[in-house]
Amino acid sequence: MVIMDCRSIVTEISDIIDRKASLITRMRFHTHLLMCRNCQRYFEQFKLVKDLTGRVEADDLPQDFDQVMSFVMTEITQQEKGKDV
Repeated sequence: MVIMDCRSIVTEISDIIDRKASLITRMRFHTHLLMCRNCQRYFEQFKLVKDLTGRVEADDLPQDFDQVMSFVMTEITQQEKGKDV
């Protein structure tokens, strides 16, 4: 079994989270995560952003992109602080 590289992780991450990837792809993905701290962080952040966007209604979001990103980053920071406690 060939382990994925970081570029492949970025390409496959949505399918992995949505459970659309094949078993082999998921195995390769998680094997790579065991060895790559950067991809572990990326995966956790990606899951968190995807979870937050699923809970936020369109009316809750400001129209300005910078405000949207600020909102998302604030939520991520609060989630991470909760893990440290």
